[in-house]
Amino acid sequence: MNEVTNYTLILENGSIAKVHGNYEQYERIKAERRIFLVKQSKEQEKKREQLEKFVERFHAQPNKAAAVRAKRTQLEKLEEIYVPPDPRESIKDFRFPSTRRSGHRVMALEKICKSYGDIQVYKDLDFEITQGQKAVLAGENGAGKSTLLKILAGAVDMDSGSRLIGHNVDIGYFSQTRMDVLNPENTVLKEAYSAAPGFMAEEVVRTILGAFLFTGEDSDKPVKVLSGGEKSRLILAKLLIDPPNFLLLDEPTTHLDVDAVDALVKALTDYEGTIVFISHDIYFVRSVANAVFEVRNGRIRNFPGSFDYYLEKKDSFQEAVPREPNPAVAVRRKMDEEKERAKEEERRRKEEVRKRKAHNAAIGEKIDALMKKKEDLSLESYAKARALSDSRIYRDENTAREYGRRLKEIERLIAEIEGEIQQLQAQIL
Repeated sequence: MNEVTNYTLILENGSIAKVHGNYEQYERIKAERRIFLVKQSKEQEKKREQLEKFVERFHAQPNKAAAVRAKRTQLEKLEEIYVPPDPRESIKDFRFPSTRRSGHRVMALEKICKSYGDIQVYKDLDFEITQGQKAVLAGENGAGKSTLLKILAGAVDMDSGSRLIGHNVDIGYFSQTRMDVLNPENTVLKEAYSAAPGFMAEEVVRTILGAFLFTGEDSDKPVKVLSGGEKSRLILAKLLIDPPNFLLLDEPTTHLDVDAVDALVKALTDYEGTIVFISHDIYFVRSVANAVFEVRNGRIRNFPGSFDYYLEKKDSFQEAVPREPNPAVAVRRKMDEEKERAKEEERRRKEEVRKRKAHNAAIGEKIDALMKKKEDLSLESYAKARALSDSRIYRDENTAREYGRRLKEIERLIAEIEGEIQQLQAQIL
């Protein structure tokens, strides 16, 4: 979404707003605009209190009648600054509990063959996953990624070959079709209980379900009536009830909202086990993967690095990489490359932050100048309105007409300034 969009339409609080930029820019704008609105609201509330105190203090004094009327007029014209709440309800941050440590080799496939009718997907495939890898399966649609993940999960049979599970390996499978790992006839609570490895207090299960937005009567819903997002959340809840040390995830972010994806990213980043997953969400892939396995033409190529490293090297990477005469040289070179990439990424990030701050500072100066201009006009309006209440000026027809014309002009100018301020606020990054 961040890579593709250049405008974002936000539907919140019964209204729709158009923001120039992608979703990430919208989140930044929203946070900074909220800070600005809170500041404005406090300043206006302070001004309201001052006006009310003035009116309360001098309303009974005849010599202050004109000033009191002017203050009351100002009070009536003060518009309440609305600071909108954030009504979105989503999965909060969660984490996978510590699990037992598996052996170094988590799973190995040896001489795997798999066909669907006349279509051969794999022939004599060897594949191995080691402890601590968080690997994404990359490749074109139809290359066999889901089939490979299902073979690893034991969800489909192989035509021939061996599937070897490592020492102390506990598997958790998140299926793309969801119902492969859910019983449609169960209630949410019963389905959650089905994941418990032994006795577990109902209160504990309900607490975990509550973290995934299944509260009150929601836990009594039949699984078969759940939406796609609810099914995804239920599977995640089951994985927390009996946490595995080897996760197999097929499109886990489908049906999840942006905040839920962020919570899942944080949980998987801190996860101590091993992961193999498929996802078309580039943000999710970049955030989680530390290795890439490219599936192509029934073979698998291993790219030991981030997804960006894979994109950079995939066209030139050779399947048979010559060994270094000294293994320490290869390790040191890889560490140096990773440090250099990290430094370059940090430089880019700092430059983006610097540009954004400079942009916002320039806009802030313009807004401050407009606010000062608006304040001057308001003071002038107050002075002329007070003068018009003076009987001597009121009897001077020309002066009264000129003051009245100026008051209308000031009202128009203030409206234009407020419009300019709103436009500038929308440009804050």
